[in-house]
Amino acid sequence: MQVYTILQSKPDPMFHRMITILVTGLTLGMVPPALSEPADPLSLYTDASHSETNSQSNQITIADQKQISVLQAHREPDIETVLPTTASKLANTSDTPAVSEVDTDAKIEAILTSDTQPKIPTETDAKTETISQVKTAATIENAPDKTFTPEVVTGPHEDVISICKQIGEKLGSVSAEECLAAEFSPPRFYSHNHLPLLEKHFPASPNREDPPRILFLGGIHGDEYSSVSISFKWLKILQESHNGTFDWHFMPLTNPDGLLQNKSTRVNANKVDLNRNFIPAETSIDPLQHWQNYARKRARYYPGTKPLSEPETQAIHQLIDRLRPDVIVSVHAPHGILDYDGTITPPRNLGPLQLKQLGTYPGSLGNYGWFVKQIPVMTIELKHAGIMPGQNDIDRMWADLIQWIQQRTEGDGTLLARKESMRERKPTL
Repeated sequence: MQVYTILQSKPDPMFHRMITILVTGLTLGMVPPALSEPADPLSLYTDASHSETNSQSNQITIADQKQISVLQAHREPDIETVLPTTASKLANTSDTPAVSEVDTDAKIEAILTSDTQPKIPTETDAKTETISQVKTAATIENAPDKTFTPEVVTGPHEDVISICKQIGEKLGSVSAEECLAAEFSPPRFYSHNHLPLLEKHFPASPNREDPPRILFLGGIHGDEYSSVSISFKWLKILQESHNGTFDWHFMPLTNPDGLLQNKSTRVNANKVDLNRNFIPAETSIDPLQHWQNYARKRARYYPGTKPLSEPETQAIHQLIDRLRPDVIVSVHAPHGILDYDGTITPPRNLGPLQLKQLGTYPGSLGNYGWFVKQIPVMTIELKHAGIMPGQNDIDRMWADLIQWIQQRTEGDGTLLARKESMRERKPTL
């Protein structure tokens, strides 16, 4: 009141100016803190509802960031961990009106658990979706393809490598490289000394109905080198020219124990003549009795204590039962003839070798193959055990063998008739 009186009674300009400055200063000091100059001038136009929305937006952002972290850690988020962090963030916000912690928790829970109301995508949502897509793509890329099985390329079996090396060191006409080039199957059968019995199968074409099946055996006597060597030569010819007309199964060395000793022997490591160890015909004399009474107990022809006592003959016996061949070809030396067991018309010659049927011994492969299994057996007896035939003779013998099989199958021969009567027999290799 006094100030007002002074202003009214003394309108001195100078005094009036001083009073105005004084009043203005008092007025500025009384301005409420809420109206002080803000860091952001636009905040003057922010009402309480907008601040609350911003708080909820902050809540969603924090929760989403937590969710991204959880996805990266491959575990579910802990809601009790997320909420206190969010509430603490809200409590430290000084430039927005306070929102009650109870309301905040309720709204956060509603947002995080709601699956009924649509949610507007945010930048954080896009990041989360991207993470999910990357994880899904990685899962698909690393998942095995059930529709495609890649071809597994493997080298020769270690036992095949080992015996090929030994064969190459023993025989001058068969190198280790030539042996390995035959690509023998992983061994199924082993000798008495656990050496593998090499096998190579040349299947007939799938469109050939009931093709002729030939079981080819070499080296049943370990000291007949040429029978092993020529078996490898013919195997190589077949490997280069096989057209699927016939089904061939090669076992070029059936007595590795006898061949690969320091001094090769006719018998195996158990001192048994494998060509006397097969099951004899019912009408034949017992092989052991024959050895004792007629073979003068010579060690070279010892048949063993009983038929099929040796793993090598057991292997051949199983092959015959599984393959069910139409013809068995066995290579020997050194008689220089062509022997044959069976009623099917044999060839008159194979190259330089002329037909001369010697008959069968009890327990021999010829006796077993024809009289027990009713499978014709062709025995090729080369002229020398330690000397290979010339290349011309090797080619002629092979060509004559192929021609005979073809004639007995496609001509008027009995091999075709026999196959017709035995069509139900199927090989089980």
